[in-house]
Amino acid sequence: VGAVLAISPVFSVLAQEGTPPAQANFCTRITREIDQRIDQHISEREAKLRERRAQREAKLAERREERKDRLEDHRERRDERRSEHYAKLEARATTTAQKAAVATFQQAIESAVSARKVAVDAAQSAFKSGLDTAIANRKTAVDAAIATLESSLDAAMAKAKTDCSSGVLPATVRATYRTSVENARKKFQDDMKTAEKVRDTVKTLQDTRRVAVKKAVDDFKVAVEKARQDLKAAFGR
Repeated sequence: VGAVLAISPVFSVLAQEGTPPAQANFCTRITREIDQRIDQHISEREAKLRERRAQREAKLAERREERKDRLEDHRERRDERRSEHYAKLEARATTTAQKAAVATFQQAIESAVSARKVAVDAAQSAFKSGLDTAIANRKTAVDAAIATLESSLDAAMAKAKTDCSSGVLPATVRATYRTSVENARKKFQDDMKTAEKVRDTVKTLQDTRRVAVKKAVDDFKVAVEKARQDLKAAFGR
């Protein structure tokens, strides 16, 4: 995405300068057409980049809100089912020991639910924080890459204008300019590859969250099974 942002327009403009007449007219056209067209293309693509960023941020916020709502709804339904289950157990308990066992069972389950909730929320929070940091780092890296590219292109253009004013042959000015632009392009591509390494960070964050959530669920299952066995013993089963 980044390479298309600013590099393609530059070479689109330069491609039109490839014929001998165009080479001869390079110094004549450099200020009147080439410089202006390159600036226009870069500005347009930066505007599109900002628009895409805003759209991605809005979608991310929307997905997070939807995920939060689904989780809250799920937890509320589970709370209701547990309350119904506790009520049925209390109705079945006829002895003091059984009633105490039901109370102990309910306390153990609620403690397990609370522990699972804390662990899952912590895993989600760590993922969200890590993802936000990764996104911010990528934005910083991309912006720096674009700034470096624009600075290099400006420097190349300034030198071309100076060379033209100094009487350097237009073909030579153009060849030097093209070399500078090509070097800027390669540097930009390398910088963008480094910026895209954020995907590796996101993968690590996802794996870490998955492990943490799995552990929370496994610990919950162990606690529930123990509480269930203790309850069965109290009811003579």
